[in-house]
Amino acid sequence: MLKVIVVKESTMHIPDIVGVIIGFLIAWIIISIPVWLASKLFSSESSFPRAMAASLLSIIVFAIIVTIFTFIALVIHNPFVLPIGFIIGFIGILGVYKAIFDVGWLGALGIAILAFIISIVIDLILAAVGLGAFTITHFLHIKI
Repeated sequence: MLKVIVVKESTMHIPDIVGVIIGFLIAWIIISIPVWLASKLFSSESSFPRAMAASLLSIIVFAIIVTIFTFIALVIHNPFVLPIGFIIGFIGILGVYKAIFDVGWLGALGIAILAFIISIVIDLILAAVGLGAFTITHFLHIKI
């Protein structure tokens, strides 16, 4: 008896992959702008390429730490481990900022807080001109 295995064709085509890559690059640039602007106040080592590196590395570090703590929470059946993972992940973000921008822990905290505030302002501006997909203003039901 002969069995025929049918392999389903991938639903993602080359133009889709290019679109995903372009979307990733645009999002990465937009995410890096608040970090770059905030770092200019706290570091003499500030540059846009450093801000791009810091934003990408901080997301990677945070994701790895939270994934590890999520796994630990699942293994020991204790969901209270997750907030510890988020706190340590945030400290990991501060460590990335500290290393890349050559600032202290308070300088890294200042960059993180100011970048968050700047990102909210950018989000409000993008939402006002209709470019925000899922925005904080939509989430908080703020009407502009």
